[in-house]
Parts: sequence; structure tokens; C-alpha cells
Amino acid sequence: MGQKPGTTEIHAERCRFDGMKNDIVIVDTPSFDTNEEGPDGETEVKKWMDSNYTKPCKAAGVLYMHNVASNPDDPGLKVSNHLGAFRRTCRPKLIPRVIQVVPTLDHGARLLQEKIITRVTHLGLQANDEGAQLCNASAGYTFDGQPGTAWDIIQGLLSRLNL
Repeated sequence: MGQKPGTTEIHAERCRFDGMKNDIVIVDTPSFDTNEEGPDGETEVKKWMDSNYTKPCKAAGVLYMHNVASNPDDPGLKVSNHLGAFRRTCRPKLIPRVIQVVPTLDHGARLLQEKIITRVTHLGLQANDEGAQLCNASAGYTFDGQPGTAWDIIQGLLSRLNL
């Protein structure tokens, strides 16, 4: 079973929060290095960044969503491949200083809890090797898709960025 990227285009949303002097731009990008049909995520993101971010930003962070139901032996799904591709796309003043890896699980995926724990642990080791932090998204070990959990994850990222 391969990972199917959910996003084939770049979607960006500028957010302004009361009490914050800076805007936050949330960007959803195509997956990198998944060997799937469709756009090359690395090329698309590089073009998008080059055309939209010509000035330095104060801080850049990444929430990297990783489906633990995907084939753990697929070399194209290694965290290092994806984060390496992302780093190559960034201009020097946009390289993220905080990266959180968020384990997800496709709806309908049937994995025993022990297998989920094993895969999340392996994902955490890959994240650590890349200087990233595993986000223990919920008590169930994977992101539950709930807006409150998503908000908590984003708040954690902003806090680590000192924003």
C-alpha cells in the first residue's frame, strides 16, 4: 500500500491573529518523493516559494503529516527524503527552524494498536535523525482529525517558534 498524496496543488492561507504583529501563512503542499502520478511536489513548491517569498520571514516551521498505514519499507516514504526535498526548495531565509512530524492514519486502515505504536516509534526515530520532533498528536498516537487537536498542534508549533 503506497501513500496517496491528498494535495496536488499548493494552497496558502494568510492568517492574522489579534495580539500578533505578524501574519502567519499556512501552506498545504503536494507530497514530495511519493512516485505517484501528478505534479512534482518539489518543483511546484520551489516555483511557488520563489514567486511568493522574496523577503526574509521571521520564522518558518513545518508540520509534516505522515500516514503510518503506508508501507514502512518503501524508501520513497522515508522522512529524510521528504524533509530533504523540502529543505532544498527553501530560500536561505525560509529554511524552517522547527519541524514537527505528525503521525496520521488513513480512515479505514486496519492496523493493530501494537503495529501503530511500532510504526509511530519508528517514525519518531526518523524524525529525530532529521532534527525534527515527533508530535504525539493524541492519546491514540495518531492525529485524530479533530479541529481541536489540529489547533493544539498548530499552537505547539507556534510556541516552539516563539510566536
